[in-house]
Amino acid sequence: MQTENLFELTYILLEKKQVTAGEMAEHFGVSQRTIYRWVDALNLAGVPIYSTKGKGGGIHVSEKYALDKTVFTDSEKEEILSSLNAINALSGQTNSAVSKLRSLVSSDKNTDWIKVEFANWNPEQNEIKELFKKLKDAIIDRRQVSFEYFSGSSESSRRQVDSWKIVFRGQAWYLYGFCKKRDAPRYFKLSRMKNLQILKEEISTEEKDFLDETQRDLDSYLGNKVTKFVQLKLKVAESEVYRILDEYLVDSIEDGKGKTKIVTLSVPDEYWLKYWILSFGASMQVLKPKRVRDEIRNEVKRMNVKFK
Repeated sequence: MQTENLFELTYILLEKKQVTAGEMAEHFGVSQRTIYRWVDALNLAGVPIYSTKGKGGGIHVSEKYALDKTVFTDSEKEEILSSLNAINALSGQTNSAVSKLRSLVSSDKNTDWIKVEFANWNPEQNEIKELFKKLKDAIIDRRQVSFEYFSGSSESSRRQVDSWKIVFRGQAWYLYGFCKKRDAPRYFKLSRMKNLQILKEEISTEEKDFLDETQRDLDSYLGNKVTKFVQLKLKVAESEVYRILDEYLVDSIEDGKGKTKIVTLSVPDEYWLKYWILSFGASMQVLKPKRVRDEIRNEVKRMNVKFK
């Protein structure tokens, strides 16, 4: 604990340049005599701290200390600070790494230019953010986790996983780890995880032993190596084109009649394709290929029977 206090005292001095023994005694909940002992200890460790008496006096640290003791350029420190600012909300601590590093940056540039939010746009759903924090702790502490998982194949099951890494890909966060149920590395989408528990058991497998499988597993999970694609030609209301662009790289967009666009793109030829098209309702019409048009028509007929 004393070592942590010595580091914190040093960072406070780097940020404020000058403090009084009384202020620090109140901050740490110790006596002023203890503060002066800490100052002596830091001096012995090579930190250039000194004290002055009289009006305007106090405890100081050399102005050159931050420059002498860091191996980062000002530009590098600004990049690190910006990155830390983006995830500062995850620390849950008042004295975060952000405030400590800020004392080392002698620049007036705005380093708070990026924000990372872990929940979706629904203000009532902050589960992802809480889940992220718990998984982060589990990974740092090398603990196994257990949770109920709802997979893309419409099944739910309890999983026990060696937690290795949190991954952001596309538009979602994933946990990557060794699944005991499947006896293999797997990716788990955070939004599909419920009732997470951090277990007492330490992880029993290491990611480094499965490096050859890492990218293959992610490609398989996300459908990046689907063997078959289908090229669609769609007539879409202008107001709905953004939805396609949010999810796919389109080949072309041309003007259609009225307020419509003709969009051509290649998508995975998977079972869920017809449901994705149907989610546009009457705002989308499949022009080609005929097979997909027929599948949509037949599905609409089945839906019509269900809702009669």
